[in-house]
Amino acid sequence: MSSIKIFVSHSPDSHNIRPEMPFFYHITAGSDFQTEPLPGHMLQDNTGDHISYKNRSFCELTVQYWAWKNTEADYYGFCHYRRYFSFAPEKMRQADCGCLVFPYFNRHVQALLCMDGEAVRRKVGQHDFLIAEGIPVHALGARSVTDHYRKAPGLNIRDLQLFYKILVKKYPELAGAAACYLNGSIFYPCNMFIMKKELFVHYCDMLFTVLEEFERRADMGSYSREAYRTPGHLGERFAGIYFTYLGRQGGYRLGELQMAMIGNAQAETYEKPARNEINEINEIPVVFAADKTYLPMLCVCLRSLVNCADPDRNYHIYILHTELDNACRQTFLKAFLIENVRVEFVDVGPHVYGYRLRAKEHITKETYYRFLILDLFKDCQKVVYLDTDIIVRRDIAQLYDTQLGDCLIAAAADADFAGQCNGANMDTAHYCAKVLKLSSPSAYVQAGVIVFHVSEMRKTIRVRKLMRMAEHGNYMYSDQDILNIVCQGRIKLLDMAWNVMADSGRGRADVIRQAPRSILQDYERARKDPYIIHYCGSAKPWKYPGGDFAEEFWEAARKTPYYEQLLGIMAGQESRDTVLEKTVGMLRNAAKKILPQGSRIRRSIGRLYWKLK
Repeated sequence: MSSIKIFVSHSPDSHNIRPEMPFFYHITAGSDFQTEPLPGHMLQDNTGDHISYKNRSFCELTVQYWAWKNTEADYYGFCHYRRYFSFAPEKMRQADCGCLVFPYFNRHVQALLCMDGEAVRRKVGQHDFLIAEGIPVHALGARSVTDHYRKAPGLNIRDLQLFYKILVKKYPELAGAAACYLNGSIFYPCNMFIMKKELFVHYCDMLFTVLEEFERRADMGSYSREAYRTPGHLGERFAGIYFTYLGRQGGYRLGELQMAMIGNAQAETYEKPARNEINEINEIPVVFAADKTYLPMLCVCLRSLVNCADPDRNYHIYILHTELDNACRQTFLKAFLIENVRVEFVDVGPHVYGYRLRAKEHITKETYYRFLILDLFKDCQKVVYLDTDIIVRRDIAQLYDTQLGDCLIAAAADADFAGQCNGANMDTAHYCAKVLKLSSPSAYVQAGVIVFHVSEMRKTIRVRKLMRMAEHGNYMYSDQDILNIVCQGRIKLLDMAWNVMADSGRGRADVIRQAPRSILQDYERARKDPYIIHYCGSAKPWKYPGGDFAEEFWEAARKTPYYEQLLGIMAGQESRDTVLEKTVGMLRNAAKKILPQGSRIRRSIGRLYWKLK
């Protein structure tokens, strides 16, 4: 049985995902420049006979050289940490860039690309040479492969001309193929291929012989950083030349594989809590979920939480997100340089990609991220989850210390829901009985403040099941309804002071007055001294500063770096640039829906957009 080795190149000191898959080997390209400890199971290109020290100019070619000189296989392949091959039997629709695009790499994407051992072996075994699918150069704004090189930022066309001159002199048999490819209209990108051993040895012998001569004759002393990568760019063109050469020769089994580009290939870097560690250092895990829009509100919430924190307890705050860039995170983190409080951002994109999570009115898709607690914090016995639209007025450690017994979650009764079911909205009562199938509306809890009994809940249900319910169910209150269904009969009721719903200004007080007497009394008592104020509903204090309990929000907001931004939101003051950006974004999204992926007209409009931008 043929041995296959596909090497995945990573930059030095990078923190990228390293998915474990049959035949794929992760390796640092330029290991000579690695300064951090090497991650486990990573190969290095600076052992044995190597040119790792040339990585600044040769790029991923240092990995190809190392594999040629130091490894044995029947097939050699090469790809990158954020670019992989698709081994799917059917061709998938590509993006405008000429390849498949996925925001994250996860099991869903791996399955779509058929990257299992059987599919890889079958596809590779049917060919002598597989290359990343060619891209029409007109889609790249060029007339030919040479013209594309000429227009590439930082590159000098004289280098390609010198490379061609050396190539045809040393290997005249390649002259016709080189001219055909360089003057042609199809570009084979990224130096990605899988090649039979005999061809690979022949390929490397020619490529590195030509590049060695190029180094002697080219003067790159004053080149920019990008221009200094010229040998790597030339190697990329040589892959297309050699593929063309074999095609002109005939008798070889050649093929092309679609290339999949991963938008975010960063590995998880947050510190996963362990049960023993938490018990030893008395650390309390508190989880939030937020997008960029809600980051200022989350900062206000955390400021109120920190103000009430016990200096003798340790608090570890985790913020689940999919879109917060480094600049956003750093601005936020500067507000919480506190000895007993740690704040970490956790990109959950790989965990939710592939699920169709839909927002509903003022409820965002981030609300479903709380389901991930069961996987991300599986070694924790308990975790506190809080919505971002709250103000904390009591030490959250007291909430965390709630004894759960065999209950799955702890949460407060939803006085609004109880009032609806008790006469304010009989449609809700019907929904509660027929869809949620709850024994009593009084058992329904509000999910903005929850203590998850993680160890118990994992015995009952898995994240995949919860996400499938979110995808396929038509629930009035989204994830809140799902948790009430799943946890029914095993919910510990919290004192309602831990989740006092502010009056939304749209009749919530009238609705709650119709709740059963005991629930109404609990709500009225809790309002006198709320431990947590929850601005659930659409009437938020940053929009309506005169609303119920709004003064509590603004008192905390003044102590955050987002105070002026919140004032702007309240006043409805958006800059002309922001309005224009949103308008252009809406038009761009509309065009993406109307114009077919990969079509000529879509690419033309795209080029015009970037020229005008």
